[in-house]
Amino acid sequence: MSSEKTVAPYGTWTSPITSDITSGGIVSFNQLHVNPKTGQIYLIEGRPAEKGRCAIVEVTITGESIEILPKKYSARSKVHEYGGGAAILGPDGKFVFTDAYTDGVFLLSPTGEVEEVIAGDPNTRFADFHVSPTEPHWVIAVQESHSQDGDVLNTIVAINTRTKASKVVISGADFYSHPRFSPGGNRICWMQWVNPDMPWTGSQVYVAHWRDGKVDNQKYIAGKAKKESVCQPRWHIDGTLLFANEPTGFWQLYRFDTNTEKVEYVQLKGYEDAEIGAREIKLGNSTYVSLGKDKLVIAYIRNGANGVLLYDILKKEIVELPLGFVEVALCGLRRVSDTQFAIIGATTKSSRALYLVDIKKPGGKLLLKHSAHIDLPASVFSEPQQISFPRTQGTDRSSSSHAVFIPPNNPNYESSPGTKPPLIVSIHGGPTSHVPPSLTLESQYFTSRGYAYCYVNYAGSTGYGRAYRDELEYSWGIKDVGDTVSCIEYLDAQGLIDGKKGGSAGGYTVLQGLIMYPAVFTAGCVLYGVTDLKMLAKDTHKFEGHYLFALLFPEDTAEEIKEKIYYDRSPVNHVDKITRPVTLLQGTDDMVVPIAQALEMEKAMKKNGVDVQLVVFEGEGHGWKMKENMKRSIEVEEDMWRKNLL
Repeated sequence: MSSEKTVAPYGTWTSPITSDITSGGIVSFNQLHVNPKTGQIYLIEGRPAEKGRCAIVEVTITGESIEILPKKYSARSKVHEYGGGAAILGPDGKFVFTDAYTDGVFLLSPTGEVEEVIAGDPNTRFADFHVSPTEPHWVIAVQESHSQDGDVLNTIVAINTRTKASKVVISGADFYSHPRFSPGGNRICWMQWVNPDMPWTGSQVYVAHWRDGKVDNQKYIAGKAKKESVCQPRWHIDGTLLFANEPTGFWQLYRFDTNTEKVEYVQLKGYEDAEIGAREIKLGNSTYVSLGKDKLVIAYIRNGANGVLLYDILKKEIVELPLGFVEVALCGLRRVSDTQFAIIGATTKSSRALYLVDIKKPGGKLLLKHSAHIDLPASVFSEPQQISFPRTQGTDRSSSSHAVFIPPNNPNYESSPGTKPPLIVSIHGGPTSHVPPSLTLESQYFTSRGYAYCYVNYAGSTGYGRAYRDELEYSWGIKDVGDTVSCIEYLDAQGLIDGKKGGSAGGYTVLQGLIMYPAVFTAGCVLYGVTDLKMLAKDTHKFEGHYLFALLFPEDTAEEIKEKIYYDRSPVNHVDKITRPVTLLQGTDDMVVPIAQALEMEKAMKKNGVDVQLVVFEGEGHGWKMKENMKRSIEVEEDMWRKNLL
C-alpha cells in the first residue's frame, strides 16, 4: 500500500474489506471435536457459500481440511430453535449427528460412510448427543417433539444404534441439556429447568445410575429455580462430576463426589470474580476440559473478555496461559492429549481461528485454521478497546456500564483536520448476552471505511457477574437504552466521535432509542427486532416463551398493569415519535421474532410518514446463514449510513 495517505471525509474511505469477504469469505466454527483415541481434530463449519450448510471436516496438524460429511447432509440441530450440539464423536471414531434437512439421526464414519439411525420426522428434533464410553451403541440426547396442536415436549432419550430405536429416559421438566455418560458408563448427568426460568436464571444439575438403557436413582446435585443457574456439567476423568454454579454471584467451578455425595467449591484464587460458565442459548458447549486426572484447562470470562487457565487440582495451582485470547467460542475447547488441547479463539488483532496448544509450550499456539479466508495486511484493522463509562441517562446514575469501542482506521486514508467520525452503535441481541473485544470483520468493514463502531454491553449483559446480569429485570427497553445513550455521550465528551452523527444497528433497543431519544440518533437499522411485545408473548417459541416476562414485570403484576407495560414499551404503538429513517431487516423463517412483527411495524411507520424500508430475506431465520443474504444485509446497512450519517 502507498505510504501517502489520501485526505477524505470519514465514512467515504475505500476499503479492501469487501462485502464478499464479510459474507462468503467467512465460515462459522459451530463445534469442535477430537477423537479421544487418535487425537484427530474435527470442526463443524457453517458455510454461507453453501446456503448455510454445516459440513464436518477433519483438520490435520498441518492445517489441511478434509471434508468427511457428504454434501447431501448438513450437521445442524434445531432444538430450542437456536440449535447447537448437532454432533458428537464417539469412542469408536464415529460421529452421531442430526441432519438439518431431514431432522434424522445418523452415524458417520471417518471415511464418510453414513448410516441412518432414526428416520427424519419434521415434528421430532434431536441434539446434544453423548455416546457411552463402554457401550458405544448407546447414545443419550435431548429430544424435542412438536405436536400438531402446537405443544412442544422436551425430554432426554436413549438411542440404540444397533436396534435403531429410541426411548424416553428422563422427562418431567420443561427443558434439558448436557446429558453425559460418566467415564465408567454406569452413570449419567444432565441439566434441567422449568418455566419461567431460562437456563441462566435458574437451572439444576442431576445425576442418575445407568444400566443397559435404563435410568434410576435420580439425584439432585445443585442449582435453584430463579436464584442459581448451573451450566456445563461434565464428568472428570476420575469419575467425579464438575459443573459451574453461581451462589457467589459468579459462575464458579464445583465438584461432586459420587462416593461421598458431597459438593466441593473448586476455588480458583484470584479469579473469584470470573465467570467459568456462560449464557447457554445453544446446546453442546465446552469451555473447560480435563487434560488428565490432575489438570483442567478453563476458559473464563472476566469483565466481558476471555482468558485461559491451567489448573492443577492436586496442587491447587493456577497458571494463566499467555495465549492472547479475548474470546473463546462456547463450543470451542477440547482435550487432545494429557498435554495438548484444541481451542477456537480470537484476539483483539485476529478473528476466530482454530489452534492447537501444548501446555509444555504455553507461550506458543499452533494455528490450524482461520474462520475468515482473507489475505489483508494487519494495518487495515482497528484494534477494539474495552471501555467503562458513567451512566448519564436513566434512573441509576451512580454506577457504570461497559462497551467495546473501535475507532476508524485505514492505512491509506486520513480525515480532514478538525473533523470527527460518525458513530455506528451496535446493540447485541439476547438481550442476555455480551460482545467480547475480539476482532470481527463486520465491525472492521465499517471502521476501515471511516466510521467509529461501538458494541454496548448494557445492563443485563453477561460476563460481569449475576448482579449486572439481573439489572435488566423488568427494565428491558429502558436500562439498555439508557446505557446506550450514556455510551454515546461519553464517547462524544472524550472527543472520539461526532455526537451529531450517529446510527444504531440491532433490534428492539434500536427502536426504543429512536422513540425515547429522537435527537441522539440519525438513523436506525433494525435486524429482526421486536416491535410488539404482546404479540411476541403470544407467538414466540417455547424456549423463550416465558423469557419476556421477567424482562418486563414481576410475576405477581396485575393484568391491567401488564397490559400497560406491553403497550408502553412496544415500539409499534409509538411510531409517531420516530422522526429518523429506519431500515428493517427480517427473515421469513424466523421463529424467535416472527416476520409479522416487521410487517406490522412497516405498516404503522408508513401510515405515520416515517422514512422506512423493509428488506425481507427468504429462507432465513433469526440471523443470516446464506452468503447472498449476508452480503445484501451489510450492503443495505452501509447504504443507509452513507445516506444519513455523511
